[in-house]
Amino acid sequence: MTIRPFELGRDLKAVRRIWEETRWIDRGDKNDAAALRTMLAGSPAFVAELDGEAECVTIGSPATIRHLRRDIPLGIVAAVATSPRGRRAGLASRATAALVARDAGAGMMVSALGMFEQGFYTRLGFGNGPAELRWSIDPASLVVDARARTPCRITTEHSDEAHSAMGKRALRHGGVRILNPAHTAADMGWTEHPLGLGYRDAAGELTHFLWGEMRDENGPLVITAMVWREPGQLRELLALLQTLGDQAYRIKLMEPAGIHLQDFISRPLRESGTSESRQWRKGAEAEAWWQARVNDVPGCLARTSLRASPSGGGPALEFNLRLDDPIGKFLPADAPWRGAGDDYIVHLGAECGAAPGSRKGLPSLNAGIGGFTRLWLGCAEAGAIAASGEIEAPKQLLDDLEATLRLPVPRTGCEF
Repeated sequence: MTIRPFELGRDLKAVRRIWEETRWIDRGDKNDAAALRTMLAGSPAFVAELDGEAECVTIGSPATIRHLRRDIPLGIVAAVATSPRGRRAGLASRATAALVARDAGAGMMVSALGMFEQGFYTRLGFGNGPAELRWSIDPASLVVDARARTPCRITTEHSDEAHSAMGKRALRHGGVRILNPAHTAADMGWTEHPLGLGYRDAAGELTHFLWGEMRDENGPLVITAMVWREPGQLRELLALLQTLGDQAYRIKLMEPAGIHLQDFISRPLRESGTSESRQWRKGAEAEAWWQARVNDVPGCLARTSLRASPSGGGPALEFNLRLDDPIGKFLPADAPWRGAGDDYIVHLGAECGAAPGSRKGLPSLNAGIGGFTRLWLGCAEAGAIAASGEIEAPKQLLDDLEATLRLPVPRTGCEF
């Protein structure tokens, strides 16, 4: 097995074969192949070879993730594909570890990915994000105090504008901003039966839009991007979706970050109580679809500032952290970065920090890197993460962590 950086001229044909064999793209589809080339040409990537031939590829994308009000450098693992010939040989684990190590060396303090199933990437130190709601609704049931203007049409030719608009969209805690325009262009290029509608300001700049896939004459319309900057723009997009109810019987979308979509649905309990086939099922389903891991503990905590209390002092908590990071097992022995595992003295407060070492008299938290990441992001409360076995600490410290890390639920606001 050989893990090495992807080379466009050398590896493009093999990577296209891998994606065709896994049915990620259609064999012989020039548009699919062009979108793959676009992403590969503008993204960091690694291949894993067997007998001198690439049988696995992992592709990254630079981004940021918001922790309260601060944006932290993030490396997205955008795609991991292994050929049928290369399965169960450890290619995906090692190629993904190589990409994470590369990103960590480039200053990306966190890594994240959309998981195909829980468990596989846990071995590399990734921890689950929170469950998010995916809604399936009749667009005619939307109730919005707004009227949608006539939208402009958005196509793959507008990918640069769409990428710019996504970068300027409203972000909340956990919000991910993808920095690589090749990522946006490729995702739009892979959309089957695309439908894009949006609005521009007086200067002609695209400010808010919808992008999705209309799978049949009457839907479902699957919304993969819903981008806005201000609440009024969100209401206009929801009003626009309502107008599509003349034709589409069902719309599927992830609940927008910071929004309770049920507030905009007429008779939502009736919607969710109707039993139909999965394609046309109504209501909402909860799913934890993304995972993350901290690559640089001192760096992330130096950029963490917890809200001050009304008295102005803010919460303050110190403890010893013994952190285990399994990713080193999947990296070469001479790799300069071998994970974030170490002993730290952690301070949480209006200003946070982590320094190597330990101090007598402080309570101790033992944690895997995935569990610590979930704690730091607020994916779950300390007690819940301890119950899963990802962290271990005295009850008083767990209670103090819950009182100190009063964070909003992190919502990425986009899929990756």
